[in-house]
Amino acid sequence: MKKQFIYVSLFVIACQFSSVFCQQIPVLDLSSAIEHPENISLSDFVESITYIPLATTYDCLIDKFPRVYVTKEFIVTITTYKCLVFNRKNGELVREIGRSGRGPGEYQSTIGFFNDILPAYYFSGWNGNLVKYTMDGVYRGEVKIPGFEDNFVSPSVPMNYSFINDSLIVCDFLIALGTEPKSLMIFNENGKVLKIFPNKDILKTKQHYVITTGESSFYRFNNNLFFQNMYNDTVFQITVDKIFPYFLLNRGKHSPPFESKWWSYGKQLQANFISLPQYCENKRFISFNFYLGRDKYFALYDKSLKILKVVDNKSGINNDIDGFIDLSFDYLNSRGELIGLIQANDLVSWLEKNPEKFKIMSPVLHKFQNIKMTDNPVVVIAKFKK
Repeated sequence: MKKQFIYVSLFVIACQFSSVFCQQIPVLDLSSAIEHPENISLSDFVESITYIPLATTYDCLIDKFPRVYVTKEFIVTITTYKCLVFNRKNGELVREIGRSGRGPGEYQSTIGFFNDILPAYYFSGWNGNLVKYTMDGVYRGEVKIPGFEDNFVSPSVPMNYSFINDSLIVCDFLIALGTEPKSLMIFNENGKVLKIFPNKDILKTKQHYVITTGESSFYRFNNNLFFQNMYNDTVFQITVDKIFPYFLLNRGKHSPPFESKWWSYGKQLQANFISLPQYCENKRFISFNFYLGRDKYFALYDKSLKILKVVDNKSGINNDIDGFIDLSFDYLNSRGELIGLIQANDLVSWLEKNPEKFKIMSPVLHKFQNIKMTDNPVVVIAKFKK
């Protein structure tokens, strides 16, 4: 935590001597809030909810825990081997996008990123490139990743991607040895590097090779891009030519030091660290899910009141909007909609436990009375309160 405090302090001092007016960045005191959990219900930050069951056929079976993206027209699900596009209005399958393989236009992995402004999905290719497809199913070519090196000596491998606009891509890098010099890179679809941001956490000696996922995340708000690394409490805003602090998530004693990356899994659990949150933000709120050790929580920050609340989120947030199953959200699209998912088996279980309650609910929800445990999940689209 000392390192994060020094960074922010230097930033504030620099602002004081700047000719440009600068405000101190907000601090979300998660360390304190988690010690005093409060009740949070959906009506605190959600206006309305729409449920869209995805069609279930042999051609469009969805593995558990897909990544889900929602545009004005489509719902896109990404699983280990498939990218499927559904109609947003009725949940019917529209098409499969791309295909795994070594042929022309085929991809190695569905790991990549979704640009919901275009909209297009970028898959991981075989030779340090990205394979681009738009939602009409058309192959749009490949993007070469500059300086890609997949080896055990001096790896330079992107781990997570996002976008600044319709042609500029941002990626962070695998930190496997602790001595990698690069943190972030901005490049265009022609493979030209526009900016490289250095890695501030560099160890003096190389460590044993470790690959860990979920160490950084990107999110977007108001057409701007933001980034946080697991080992830094500061959330940064990224532009084409610079990176600067946006807010500080104070995790206190639960903030993991960089060296903990090379600790054993058991030791990390014993340390009781707070995981890296996945943020959703609009003009009024910042919301996020996170783990403290093995326990899942939800946090809601009211930007106007400067109040941060935390609640246990093992089974979702209390749904007092329509009284239906409790919900959780993992993603905010470019239209400002919160996106969540209900697995069919969870929904069936809820219906079996709440038959009388379900009978008096809105007729709109009665479409779920015949759902099967083997059906595809239900996509939840919620309108964030302004």
